[in-house]
Amino acid sequence: MAEFAYVGRSVPKVDARAKVLGKTKFVSEEGIGFPGMLYGKVLFSPHAHARIVKIDTSKAAAVRGVRAVLTGKDVPETRVGMLIDDRHILCREIVRFVGDPVACVAAESEDAAAEAVRLIEVEYEILPAIFDAEAAMAPDCPVVIHPDLPAYNRPLYAYMGKDLPGPNVHTHHKVRKGDVDRAFAEADFIVENRYECDRITHCQMEPYNSVCYPQTDGTATVWTSARLHETHDPLLQAFGLNPSQLRTRTSYQGGMFGMIGRPERFTLLLAQKTGRPVKMVYTREENFIEGLNRLAEIVYVKDGLKKDGTIVAREIKGIVNTGAYTHHGPLVIRNGAFHASQYRLPNYRWDAYGIYTNTPACGPLRGFGSAEVIWATEQHMDLDARAVGMDPIEFRLLNTPDAGERDVRGTLVTCIGAKRCLKIVSDRIEWGEPSDQPAESHIKVGKGIALANKYSMADTASSVILDMKPDGVLEISHGGDDCGQGLNTVLTQIAAEQFSVPMEMVRIVWGDSWRSPYDFGTASSRSTLYIGNALIKACDDAKRQIRELAAKKLGMDDGDIEVGKGGFWLRDNPEKVFPMSFLSLANHPEARGTVKGATCLEESAGIRGTGVFWGHPGAEDPETGQGERLAISYSYGAQAAEVAVDTETGVVKILRLYSAFDTGKTMHPTMCEAQHEGGMVQGIGSALYEGFIFDEAGVLMNPNLHDYKVCSTGDVPSGDDLWVALVEDPHPEGPYGAKGTGESAMCPTASAVANAIYNAVGVRLTQLPMTPERVLAALKEQRGDSRTDAAT
Repeated sequence: MAEFAYVGRSVPKVDARAKVLGKTKFVSEEGIGFPGMLYGKVLFSPHAHARIVKIDTSKAAAVRGVRAVLTGKDVPETRVGMLIDDRHILCREIVRFVGDPVACVAAESEDAAAEAVRLIEVEYEILPAIFDAEAAMAPDCPVVIHPDLPAYNRPLYAYMGKDLPGPNVHTHHKVRKGDVDRAFAEADFIVENRYECDRITHCQMEPYNSVCYPQTDGTATVWTSARLHETHDPLLQAFGLNPSQLRTRTSYQGGMFGMIGRPERFTLLLAQKTGRPVKMVYTREENFIEGLNRLAEIVYVKDGLKKDGTIVAREIKGIVNTGAYTHHGPLVIRNGAFHASQYRLPNYRWDAYGIYTNTPACGPLRGFGSAEVIWATEQHMDLDARAVGMDPIEFRLLNTPDAGERDVRGTLVTCIGAKRCLKIVSDRIEWGEPSDQPAESHIKVGKGIALANKYSMADTASSVILDMKPDGVLEISHGGDDCGQGLNTVLTQIAAEQFSVPMEMVRIVWGDSWRSPYDFGTASSRSTLYIGNALIKACDDAKRQIRELAAKKLGMDDGDIEVGKGGFWLRDNPEKVFPMSFLSLANHPEARGTVKGATCLEESAGIRGTGVFWGHPGAEDPETGQGERLAISYSYGAQAAEVAVDTETGVVKILRLYSAFDTGKTMHPTMCEAQHEGGMVQGIGSALYEGFIFDEAGVLMNPNLHDYKVCSTGDVPSGDDLWVALVEDPHPEGPYGAKGTGESAMCPTASAVANAIYNAVGVRLTQLPMTPERVLAALKEQRGDSRTDAAT
């Protein structure tokens, strides 16, 4: 493979110095000390399901410093959503979960806003509520959360609104391949089980926040701590605005992991009402409730196997609790079906259902549908292997497809490093050797392994603008988000490589909807692949323009011109580099007087290259889920875990965790390693600690970082015991062969840990998180019995 000056090297991050020196601006710092700033606060519903009978805001409005108190009657009547338009900005008649926004306030101080919220008087008529997704999806469920669901607009993937088995079921996604029933009938073994994962939250350090500045020309500028276009486009929809009426801006973020911001609706609403800037910062509790957290899911898996270990049939039923509103839920459900690409499944049936319940609305989190299902299927692969008497790794290798095959959705398999990754982590953890057991008899040690993948959607697009300045500096404008993963560094590497210039000659413009061109957003592990490709196209466009201008000026063929090093040169004389100023109007033979100082070109303002890259998606058959090109790439990988289980306390300690994932081409090894290490740690949190706890009234009992447990440094392996291998198998369409990899590391962790626990103590844990209480309960159930497999 060719050596590059910047691509594939761990160059310094472009924002590292500013961050170390404390000069990087985060959105939560925006507006501090700004004259005339108001502060916003929201009143959230205390009930899971209720009708709003009356709201009295008079006492709140009388609080000194209060400038606006708004309720549902003050907001647009339009319902909005991502795939289903089912939510108002503020509740108008019905509240549907504890935390549903009822009113909002703007005041001269945060204390005055909080006092006003406390004084808003709301009379509610309590309605029956339902929290369990399986009960809510019943055809005769007595609680119907959205009676008007059949009339709701479905702007995307409307076919998922068909064949709904109950009034609270809003989404049904199907995949069909082969003859599943016949394959089950002919199978030698049937293995089935039920798995469940709780909802978890992103736990980003910076809370959700927003500032809105109304402008004198009737426009508004909204700052968001979330993603640019994920915020901008929904605001346009909710408020009926044109893109020229709203400028959305963002900056560096204190963590993201898929989170979606929410306070922007309220800052814009309050700024429009008061004509003054409004700032709102959510508390940690509000982050938990309003944060569109990862949804809870129940997964039923049934496999049919032959004696030789071949999987001949798989059936999956997913029941997804999306909460009281849909938001990204239907897309998470649909995209969860991509997880199956890593195995050869000749007969397959997938039915995934999105269910309304009276719980907080959910959304995307790292892994976006795949992690939740892989938690189930990778445990199930171990059950399968045990049923046919095979080693779990050999069983996976047997059923993993090779490049050139079609996956279960009909997409051509390319650059699949799954088998290499399995081999790497199995060797690293010494898979064939039993774990060393400690002297304490109540501590049991075991190993587990899991295979995973994370897709990048094909039905998205990115665009890039490249402006070449007179001194050769490259200004790159893009609509993605640098949320700490290093996107701006990777784009700088690409531009510097394309033009053979130092990275210091590349400048990045981002985070501004009026300056940044369209992008779907930083999601789906797509930014490097999509924005990187769009940037290369923009570079090519700029080079073409320079070659044509230089050829015309020099009276040569443009094929004789090479571009780079801050200028251009003749192919047969690479030592003489013409600066970009050579093409300026100032160098025209007729330039005189002040024209001698003109830095524009003779016939245009300057060199501007543009590029667009989109995935050219295939059509998805609504009945079979089949499609020629539904995902543009997959990052495949494996993890191996070794754990110690205390059979007296139920505490599980991760001793070693090894990960290997294919990256296509590793653009920046250090950043990739850091991404994967962070994903592994986040995976440990989801496996052992993190989960929402609700009481019987639907109140979240642990909406803080004291009661909601996350990993500390003492909970994860360190040094060589937390290890990452990056496997390169170039993607045919990726920039320099690269593909997305940021989300994939979290996907296999929980199941690798669960499989290691089983290897250590012989109990199969099927609900996340695997807390000490659940471990002890499983051990108690197992005591005196055979191992709790579900193979028949």
